[in-house]
Amino acid sequence: MTKQTQEKEQLNHDEQRCAVCNGVITKKPIKRMGNLYCSIYCAEVNRERMENLDMEKIDFNELGDVIGRFMNTCMKCPFPLKCRKVREFCGAYFEELHEYITMRWCCHAIFGLSCMLSDGSVSMGTVKKIMARAENISREKGYKGISPAVLSMAEGELIEDFSYLPGPENRPDPPKQEHEHYLACVNCDKKFQDECLKFTEEAEAHLPEIEQMLDFPYCGHAKYDMAAMLLDPKVDKEKVKKLIEKSKKVAREKNFKGGQYRIHYLATARSVKK
Repeated sequence: MTKQTQEKEQLNHDEQRCAVCNGVITKKPIKRMGNLYCSIYCAEVNRERMENLDMEKIDFNELGDVIGRFMNTCMKCPFPLKCRKVREFCGAYFEELHEYITMRWCCHAIFGLSCMLSDGSVSMGTVKKIMARAENISREKGYKGISPAVLSMAEGELIEDFSYLPGPENRPDPPKQEHEHYLACVNCDKKFQDECLKFTEEAEAHLPEIEQMLDFPYCGHAKYDMAAMLLDPKVDKEKVKKLIEKSKKVAREKNFKGGQYRIHYLATARSVKK
């Protein structure tokens, strides 16, 4: 079965709707920023909306306390400047990964996948395996799409090889245009956003367990990623402990004093059995 045939069958099954006009997508969708659109026109409408957001009119309180806690992890983190230094090339595969999505994805989740490919140690095949499992979980459970927590569940299920070999440092060229994800939640559709925030709040209940496992600095967003893995009944704390130990080794390999988000996603993807 060709890739085009698979996409057509999947779209018929899911009856995908355009992120702007809400019309049923009847042909190959335009895929940008994790959204599916019925046309270039609608994709451009959403791009313009993002570019023209008026910061003075945005009420972040409307998003609720949980998103504030999630976003504010950066304010408590020792890594923000170092994170910004690697962010450009970590997003190198952001656009290409859209070729393999067949449903709604959070752009933050796609950026995490792109991070996995940022040193040449992880194949696109491995990342596609993670993507396929995430989409299957979403369909099996009737979720609205792939939020970061659903990606976490897929990661948690698939990680099982915690052996370690040093990897290369083949950084990809940064994309011509960097994507800013910080305000993406503001422009997210309400149903998808509500589901995402529900999962994020449920994952917070596991954060104390994650903190107890850590004995070195770790990215706050990556802590949420591991906490959300534990929302999946197939994932236990032993897996997460082993992942943290592997992250330590990857951090030393990269001469980094902690589990920055790039380190975390590299360790996660390297733990997926080939």
